[in-house]
Amino acid sequence: MVAKLFTAVFLFILSLFLLPSYALADQLILNGGFSDGLSGWVLSNAPQRMKAVWDGAGCQDRGSLNFKLANRGSRDEAYITERITEQIQSGSQGTLSFAWKKNWSSILPLQQRIYIDLIKPDKSTVTLWENREILNNNSWESISIDISRFLDQSGNYALRIGALFENGNAKKAAAYAWFDDIRMDIQIDKDSAPQTALLYPIGARELSGDIQSISGISVDNNGIAKVEIALVRLYDNFYWNGNSWVKNEHWNPVKIISSNRKNRMVSWRYLWPLPTSDGASFKIEARATDAAGNLEKIPAKNFLNIDNVGPTGKIFIEGPASYTNNRLVHVKADVRGAKKMRFSVDNGQTWSRWTEFSPTTVLTLPEGDGIKIVSGQFKDASGNLYQTSDNITLDMTPPVTKHIFPSANATGILPDSSISIVFYENMDPLSFKNDGTEEGSTVYIKQGTHWIPANTSYDNKTKTAKLIPKRNLDTGATYTVYLTTGIKDAAGNPLAANFSWSFTTVGSPVSSFRETIGAAGGKLEDANQLISLEIPQNALTKDTLITIEESKAKNYLYGIDKYSPIFRIKPYQLSFNVPATLKVKYRPDEVPDPTSLRLMFYDMPHKRWLPVDNSRIDLAHNQIIAPISGALIVTITAQNDMSPPYTSIVAPTGMERLKGINVSIYGVSVDNVGISEVEIEIVRLDDGSYWNGSSWQSFETWLKAKMVSGKDKPNATWSYSWQSPKKATSNYRIRARAIDESGNIELNPAILQIDFID
Repeated sequence: MVAKLFTAVFLFILSLFLLPSYALADQLILNGGFSDGLSGWVLSNAPQRMKAVWDGAGCQDRGSLNFKLANRGSRDEAYITERITEQIQSGSQGTLSFAWKKNWSSILPLQQRIYIDLIKPDKSTVTLWENREILNNNSWESISIDISRFLDQSGNYALRIGALFENGNAKKAAAYAWFDDIRMDIQIDKDSAPQTALLYPIGARELSGDIQSISGISVDNNGIAKVEIALVRLYDNFYWNGNSWVKNEHWNPVKIISSNRKNRMVSWRYLWPLPTSDGASFKIEARATDAAGNLEKIPAKNFLNIDNVGPTGKIFIEGPASYTNNRLVHVKADVRGAKKMRFSVDNGQTWSRWTEFSPTTVLTLPEGDGIKIVSGQFKDASGNLYQTSDNITLDMTPPVTKHIFPSANATGILPDSSISIVFYENMDPLSFKNDGTEEGSTVYIKQGTHWIPANTSYDNKTKTAKLIPKRNLDTGATYTVYLTTGIKDAAGNPLAANFSWSFTTVGSPVSSFRETIGAAGGKLEDANQLISLEIPQNALTKDTLITIEESKAKNYLYGIDKYSPIFRIKPYQLSFNVPATLKVKYRPDEVPDPTSLRLMFYDMPHKRWLPVDNSRIDLAHNQIIAPISGALIVTITAQNDMSPPYTSIVAPTGMERLKGINVSIYGVSVDNVGISEVEIEIVRLDDGSYWNGSSWQSFETWLKAKMVSGKDKPNATWSYSWQSPKKATSNYRIRARAIDESGNIELNPAILQIDFID
């Protein structure tokens, strides 16, 4: 609506100021002789008895203006107005001339008046001439009036000619008044300086947006040669030079968009890319130079503020909460500079009405569980708009278990097992309690009436709660796990009812077994077939006593959830010439998603778990199979992050041939959870040998690169300095791979082939 109103006002101003040409001497008012009727004059909404009409007879030639009144018993008035199409400059000399006559007579008392008014550019009105006498004379009289003192404004003027009659007693009498040959003669000093007027923006305005169109008009009898504009930032008095703010005074040329008669009047425009400002003050000055070289002495000017910076901030639904079980939510608006606000609870499809800004409000979420997006729009006093949003999950449904281990009525459960409860949704970690009493616990385990001490934990990533007995359970015993309604989901919904189930344990597996294997190969397997190691022929060159034992060491358990015992293959220095096949079984009842399982080995020097290369899941036999080349400490875990990292070698590029023996290798690696380390492999292609940091060897070797930046972060840069042998052969292959924080090893290392020039 505001935009439409501005457009209408602007077009109206253009129609008044921009289209007509500049007034010269001896200019006749349009149709001032009335030879062609009243065309060009605008009639008032005259009453029925008083009329302004055209008379076929004039003072000298054909046609005149006639005011006619019949039935003089009440007050009546009529007038006509003509806009002077020429611009008149303030200080001009002018004369108004016209011919008139009147035939008005009546029985007294009588009030009557005929008049000519001048309407100035600012719409104020002055009377140039009037007559109140009672006459009965059909003779034309010529009048000339100096109107110079009234021409004190620049712009468009208008004439209004009218007749008024009231309080007559002759009910049926008629009265008449005539006007003809109306002229205005304007004299302007041809050596005067031009004058400029700003059309927009004018007045104390506050601008917003990205670009502002500044428009105006400039007039001069000699013609306008150029118009310039200065834009001043008031807090430091710097000038805009079209690209930046400068200290020295600067005037910018404007674009002429229309002109008339030898550029005596021009309209112009300047597009100003508004600076980013939150209410700073600026000054606009505009001046013209005429064709004679006269520079406007006093520029047109205006002062204004710019506010094109919208409010800023955020909204929060129920504070830091991610879930709610109530459709009625409290929204906090931490937004600065806002005057108005409105909200949408359906991701912007519909909006509430605009209201005064308030830091808090209460909204009703749509029905149905799920993620709800609340958007807020905020406006400042200048109308700058800012939008932000927050989301919360509406959950009004009690939580349900997805998987439990051990399962109900399960048998053969190992005594060192822990109890796992997997839920479909995120739970409140603080609701899982075990304080040693039934009254204060929400999850606990008992053997009959005997309380079993245990610890509780909750993993939000896997939505899994664990109950971990503080000692191994008895063999061949039945235990019952209890869950109470004190357990709540993240939205605060409790379990629908208390829940319990039972399971029975059996004896532990053989904790250690061993076998002597020679060059013919062989197989190791425990009694319960939880782990087996198949050693092929020629994998060993001599008889070797190999031991596999179950480890109870607590330091190995840090940071992982195991789904098999931890097995140690000894001796630790054992290596195979031909890879052996390792098979480790997992507990299928305990695993929600077997495809997420990984066979991991313990990296003793770095004290961390890493995936075993080339392992695969055998779902039919509930085991993971992998080729291994030496002794390991292994177990099965669930790998939450299954996305491997990605590496790119930045330098050298492989496009150039290298000289010298020192090569600096640089690259970047990325991963969603973070880069733990990067490894480099350098292969001499003529014999396929691997660089180990000091010499060449026949087996695959990966060297650790230096982390330059971003270690343990999603984006990392690294480097490796390679000092090649002095007698370098021509071709080498370089590969780089990353290992992420979850232990994923890059499957397809970056590869580069380089040549040396001797």
